[in-house]
Amino acid sequence: MGSALLALAALALAVAPEDTGRLSPAPLRAWDVAWMKALVESDVLEWHPDELGGPAVDPVTRAVFAGTRNGLLRAFLPGGEPLWEFQAGAGFAAAPLVHDGVVYAGSLDGRLYALTAATGKERWRYSSGEEVGSAPLLAEGLAVFATLQDSVVAVDATSGAWRWHHRRDRREGFTVRGAARPVSARGLFFVGWSDGFVSALEPATGAVQWERKVAPGTELIDVDGLAADAHRLYAACFSGVVAALDPSNGKTLWERKEPGAARLLLADGRLYAVGSQAVVALEPEGGGRLWRHAYAGGGPTGAPVRTGSRLAVPTGRSLLLLDPGSGRLVRSLDPGSGVSAPPAWLGRRAYVLSNAGVLLALDLP
Repeated sequence: MGSALLALAALALAVAPEDTGRLSPAPLRAWDVAWMKALVESDVLEWHPDELGGPAVDPVTRAVFAGTRNGLLRAFLPGGEPLWEFQAGAGFAAAPLVHDGVVYAGSLDGRLYALTAATGKERWRYSSGEEVGSAPLLAEGLAVFATLQDSVVAVDATSGAWRWHHRRDRREGFTVRGAARPVSARGLFFVGWSDGFVSALEPATGAVQWERKVAPGTELIDVDGLAADAHRLYAACFSGVVAALDPSNGKTLWERKEPGAARLLLADGRLYAVGSQAVVALEPEGGGRLWRHAYAGGGPTGAPVRTGSRLAVPTGRSLLLLDPGSGRLVRSLDPGSGVSAPPAWLGRRAYVLSNAGVLLALDLP
């Protein structure tokens, strides 16, 4: 990258929009651009591209990994030096997962790949025959992932051998593109579906323990966001509800209306929910609203992430950085093409993948 492009990026990253979406000045030293890498060649015929994969950081080696819509999974050292690259058969709709020296990455080519984090050498691959739509859940010795065609698949995390799968009949009509990452609590796996249902599955076999429809209405009723703690299972329903369920039987404990609810994060003793109009913080126990931050433009794309002292919310149009205690907008990052994927964060360093396929390493001053 030339110095002019770096300067332009630094300027674009250092503006903070007000709640109306209009730009207002912010200190030019709000962020330091440590380095940036263009991971996707620009295509003038590509209209408003989205990068939904996003980066992941190894907390031990501090290496960063990012998969992009061109099917390339790349690894970089903390200083930006290329480490390796791996070509999948299609792009990535979710960030990779790094655990114990292994990178797990699901591709739209239908495969879940397990690669050695240090070298990129392939350990195994499992072909599901359906587009992988989530990062895997690692639990009970399994890697469990959701597809965009309403299936959940469990494979052995060490060998990639099939253990079980559960396929739900696709419903008629339109669905929201995306899939909730499976979650685990109370010895069960939980999965959300495009027909508005949530299922509890037995980890060893995938047998259904219970299932419950939680989404209101009949159109765009996808459950694309899940979270769980020791007491409750939380579901985000695009048709307009955030609900808390009893993990043991699926009974609704509370629900709150939130238009276009699609992404959840449980952190700080709060449940953060991202909808089509706002980000809200809710009390996990009763669903009481602690704060609401309305935003203009964009929508729920990647899940919110706790980054240092901020709550980072990708909206497609930009990456919002909110104060988690009050919901106040602290800063908004737009590298010029928007941000749809969640950032990765380690220490003072944030990694942000723009919709143009540029990976930025940003440091707080």
